[in-house]
Amino acid sequence: MKIALISYEYPPDTAYGGIATYMYQLAKMLNQRGHYIEVFTASPHRSGTYIEDGIKIHRIIEENRKNRRDFSARIGKIFAERHATVNFDVIEGAEAGAHTKGSVEITPDIALVIKLHTPTFMIDGINYVEPSLKMKVRRFVGALRRGEKPKPFVSLYYDPHTDIERLHTLDADEITTPSQALGNKLIAEWQLPSEKVFHIPNPYIPTQELLNIPIETHTDAVTFIGRLEIRKGILELAQAIPKILQHCPNTKFRFIGAFWPSPEPGLDMRQYIEKKLKRYSKSLEFTGSISLDSIPSFLANTDVCVFPSRWENFPNVCLEAMAAGRGVVGSSAGGMLDMLDDGKAGLLVPPHAPEKIADAVVELLKNPKLRMQLGQVSRDRVLSEYNLERIATLQEASYIRAIKKRHELGKRVINN
Repeated sequence: MKIALISYEYPPDTAYGGIATYMYQLAKMLNQRGHYIEVFTASPHRSGTYIEDGIKIHRIIEENRKNRRDFSARIGKIFAERHATVNFDVIEGAEAGAHTKGSVEITPDIALVIKLHTPTFMIDGINYVEPSLKMKVRRFVGALRRGEKPKPFVSLYYDPHTDIERLHTLDADEITTPSQALGNKLIAEWQLPSEKVFHIPNPYIPTQELLNIPIETHTDAVTFIGRLEIRKGILELAQAIPKILQHCPNTKFRFIGAFWPSPEPGLDMRQYIEKKLKRYSKSLEFTGSISLDSIPSFLANTDVCVFPSRWENFPNVCLEAMAAGRGVVGSSAGGMLDMLDDGKAGLLVPPHAPEKIADAVVELLKNPKLRMQLGQVSRDRVLSEYNLERIATLQEASYIRAIKKRHELGKRVINN
């Protein structure tokens, strides 16, 4: 098949998160299977066509990642020019940003597969913090001092009937979701037709460094990896730490990831946690962002990994911890429910539950036999469920269904 992947995010130029990782792995997987692949993406500093890892990559300059409104239309023109020459069979893109919209508007007869990653309205809702009276007063006084009119706080209003991400997803011939939870949520909230939605996990290739880490460890270390932001459950983990230390006083807590804003104005999340846990400062370590190559060494020096997100679609970091054979405490809200096999490969905790987080971490720290047993099960599960052969077969079947459906329907009528 001739497949076009359209994504604002793609390594190395725009490797901002999970979409970039997925698209990169997908392109390599499909290329290795003998399909013809071209990628249409952005860059903050270069434009043109490049051959990377044997794949043709088309990049356009988008200097400000926060302003991506024009990307869909601009990349759509590049795609249309290539489509006239290549005659692609199918396009794949993410629902987030609706970046394939411009391409199918110009070429409405091409098959479209939308991969769900987590739409913007969900991210906004999870990260939303109701402004306190202190925050309102501070903004009001600050504006008066500057001689300005106080700006209102952003409200949480959402209208699905005008959401471009939802409308574009409804235009797809097939919708795939890496986690059952996200698919079910959007079938309900976006009214997606259930017969269009298929569960296809993202491919994951663990490094040999992760697989070589011994299952047996006794480090008393608990590690969190991810952006230190509200959505990742970082506040709930911080609240769980005093109880964990009460039962396991030798525990060290390592936070790996960038420091995002905290609920308190003027403090980033590291400063906020250190302020809240001042009396436990000797048990805390903050590394900031690290390179991907450094992750195996940190996991080798870890007993338990904790990922208590309020929502998480398909966290590769959980699969990395599983491949390393760590004891994992993961959130039941989202993709870790699938990854940890409903609790058979790790312990699951509900979101917003510091007490449950503490209990699960203490259980794994005090019961190394259980922790190592779960670590072996999780490593085996990564190798059996997320390998390229299995995922590629599901992916190819998805494209074939989408192509067949588009041929039957003819040119699409675009939702606006």
